[in-house]
Amino acid sequence: MAKIIVTLNGQVKYDVSLLKARFSIGRRPENDLVLDQATVSGHHAAIDRTSVGIFILDLGSTNGTLVNGQPITKHLLQHEDVIEVGKYRLKFQHGHNNSHEASAVLSTAALSVGDGSQLPKLVAKVKVLSGTNAGRELLLDKAVTSLGRAGVLVVTISKQHQHYVAAKLEGGAARINDRLLEAEPVLLRDGDELDLAGTRMKFSVATEK
Repeated sequence: MAKIIVTLNGQVKYDVSLLKARFSIGRRPENDLVLDQATVSGHHAAIDRTSVGIFILDLGSTNGTLVNGQPITKHLLQHEDVIEVGKYRLKFQHGHNNSHEASAVLSTAALSVGDGSQLPKLVAKVKVLSGTNAGRELLLDKAVTSLGRAGVLVVTISKQHQHYVAAKLEGGAARINDRLLEAEPVLLRDGDELDLAGTRMKFSVATEK
């Protein structure tokens, strides 16, 4: 089971398992994790469990939410990520009982023990099909890649084990294969086309040769 370890000034305050689909964080008493400190907003952030991963969301807090020192609106959490909420530090840890994580671990183990092979390394990219940057390719070699422009439209593509997911963080209309893309992450498949406010892109993924 995934959990967070909450510290303040280097001292561990809580060790909390993430059992709920949405785990709320803030200063007000109705939150799942109450952080009673002036720099924490009443409803500061939330951790959402989805079918494709666990996300931290800032809920429009006054002082913002950081992950590994960087301000975020929404972020796909990775093992050992450090979330900053006011003066508190929340270290995220995946548990081996998490079904998605466990299945990936078991699959890797089966390949490694069974025939000495490893999971193939994936190479993913998006190619711009329209607009002034038509023909340009962007290699998706980070855990999370942001596309678009802040305040206008921002879409993220995140690598989760052996697949990629897309989600809209903010802004206007975004589509995948003519279907609206919202905040809920969508699994990307080779050949999918994205439309970001009129700019078309094509997603591709293949095993490294």
